[in-house]
Amino acid sequence: MKKLYILSCFLVFGIGGKAQMEHETCAKSCNHENMLSRPSQATYYQYPSLSKYDMKYLWLHLAVEPGSNVISGSSQLNVLAVSPMDSLILEFKDNMVVDSVWINGEPKFFTHENDHILIPLGNIFPIGAHLQSTVYYHGTANTGAVYNGTYNGLTYTASLSESYQAREWFPVKQILSDKIDSLDVWIKTSDGNKVGSNGLLVAVVDSPNNKKEFHWHSRHPIDYYLPSFSVGNYQEYINYAKPAAIAPDSIPIIHYVSPAPGYLDAIKPNLDKTPVLIEKYSALFGLYPFHDEKYGHCQANIGGGMEHQTMSTMVSFGSTLIAHELGHQWWGDNVTCATWNDIWLNEGFAEYSVYLAIEKLPSLYSFTSTTEYMQDAHDYVMSQPGGSVYVPNDLIFNENRIFSSRLSYDKGMAIIHTLRWEMQDDTLFFNTLKTYQNTYKNTVASATDFKEVAETISGKNLTDYFNEWYYGEGYPTFNITYFKLGSDSIVLLVNQTTSAPDVTPFFKGLYELTLQFPTGDTTVKIQLSQNNQLFRFHASQEVTNILVDPNNWVINAVGAIQYGGIIPVTLSEVNILAGADCQALVSWKASNESNLSAYIIEISKDGNSYHQVKTLYPHGDGYYSTEIPLATGHYFVRIKINNRDGSIKYSDILKVNMQCGKAESIVISPNPVHKNLAAQLWWNKDEIISIRVYNVIGQMVATQKQQVFSGSNSISIPTHFLSNGIYEIRVHAGQNNIVQRFLKE
Repeated sequence: MKKLYILSCFLVFGIGGKAQMEHETCAKSCNHENMLSRPSQATYYQYPSLSKYDMKYLWLHLAVEPGSNVISGSSQLNVLAVSPMDSLILEFKDNMVVDSVWINGEPKFFTHENDHILIPLGNIFPIGAHLQSTVYYHGTANTGAVYNGTYNGLTYTASLSESYQAREWFPVKQILSDKIDSLDVWIKTSDGNKVGSNGLLVAVVDSPNNKKEFHWHSRHPIDYYLPSFSVGNYQEYINYAKPAAIAPDSIPIIHYVSPAPGYLDAIKPNLDKTPVLIEKYSALFGLYPFHDEKYGHCQANIGGGMEHQTMSTMVSFGSTLIAHELGHQWWGDNVTCATWNDIWLNEGFAEYSVYLAIEKLPSLYSFTSTTEYMQDAHDYVMSQPGGSVYVPNDLIFNENRIFSSRLSYDKGMAIIHTLRWEMQDDTLFFNTLKTYQNTYKNTVASATDFKEVAETISGKNLTDYFNEWYYGEGYPTFNITYFKLGSDSIVLLVNQTTSAPDVTPFFKGLYELTLQFPTGDTTVKIQLSQNNQLFRFHASQEVTNILVDPNNWVINAVGAIQYGGIIPVTLSEVNILAGADCQALVSWKASNESNLSAYIIEISKDGNSYHQVKTLYPHGDGYYSTEIPLATGHYFVRIKINNRDGSIKYSDILKVNMQCGKAESIVISPNPVHKNLAAQLWWNKDEIISIRVYNVIGQMVATQKQQVFSGSNSISIPTHFLSNGIYEIRVHAGQNNIVQRFLKE
């Protein structure tokens, strides 16, 4: 479904080329507005028993007149029991009047309340049983599900059921995962009108009182919100698509549009783009899924476009709107999102279909470019800081959120482009699209299903991509500092902040940068895995500027791009260990030493006043390890970096506890002890020791193993279970053995 800004886009109903060109100008900006008034439900209840059956066949046999929301007729739904059934439940709005209900040809008692029809069956239908329900009804369907009006010589009435409005005009089960296997839509209306619907028009039958009945028939699975009708005093125009996969056969494209004089001539150039689009999409996504039936358009002022299967309902006929609704025939109709959480699989991909049309068929879209189209989308996404493409469960009944033009449409489209960039191979990308369509054709799928297909085809782990771009929120802003390194290199320090850091603190992935030089530009790629990451590139000239993502592959903003002078030394793996013989071992790893003069190791007893103990000079491999003499005590140690340009930098401060020359010993307290002993053990290395307790006659009464470390260790020794008397603690490891006595009282 595509949303247009009606006031601006009414220009399309003018006559002549100027009006059409003005519509093309507004086509993208119109996408960001709401449709005509639609309900936005906070809650939506469905009886659990709806899951007990599978919808197999739907026959809508209705009478409808243009300009009126009054509907009368019948709905036949054939179902298959997948659990034992003692009743059949259908969803249907209470404002519609149910005249009678029949099950397998017999009249049945029913109740109609809480927007459901409950039909007791009289006995239990087992798993595998078939039921045919026929509901006769009439009433005035609510606006928002059925639209009517008159403009520009067209009087129309048309349905629009997405997302929860099918129950407004026919009894149904509104669960996405249960597609209807086949469909007939028979609409009776006054002579002089035409009726557009799903599938093939198999008959037009004369009826009494100057009426005609249009019989539309489809044998492709269809989701509950896609059956449709459009009734009006249409004029008809037919053209044909000829995808290579079915040559020399063709696909008829039936257009029902306003009969206003000159109107068809004004919009025909855009209608004639439809066959070319079908042929191109068939090459990109796989053959048009309903090629054995048809495609088409019915005009009605529904506030945008709606991808009714095989015949989209359209407010107007701009090139981007035609491309979007046609894209839905693959993305939403052939494969439907399994839940409204994943509406991205419908709307994001339909909107990306527009981008692909502009990319692959530039002669048809000379009024815009892929750069402009994607940049508009990025700008709109970044007009607010947060929001995920994935629709959270608490917003699953909010249609404004489901059909958010910023998130489901524009960000949804943009992140597909990012996925294409991440794959770095258009063959893999389009094979992913085709494989997904073929794998899940005629059924439903989730974003997880699409992820698995994409990972299988591309061989890439896309967990970070989905966590950050699909389930995550916001976008990154880049700040880049570049440094000169020697005479032939530059180093980039790439920093990233995000607009929703509490949800998505960082966006990993592949990014493109353009380095601008006085004599020309060089475009490079970086794989960003962490913040403040460094990248080195050959550059014999001075960089004048850096462009981030020059080809709009990724939603992003740019902060500061600045020159940082000469790249500073960077230290990592800085460590200190207390060794034997009053020596502490200091080690570190260094990079970017081109400006380095010397390393100076400094120590302090109080953490404030430092003095120099050793100097080291750069030696080329970047790895350093040296011993410094320290007496017993606690020390603060740091590495001072002296640079050739006179600048100074310090490492993080290290701490070490030296016990120089001290033998192993143990101090116990309290002594005498009443409950447990607290022992302070000094040990000269890391190891596991044995602690044993003996009574006065040499019997061992307690033992425990203990991991100790070089230096002072605090140990608890349970003694509460000992009888009063004198005991001996023996601490043992290797050649070391310490004995200490205590009194238990």
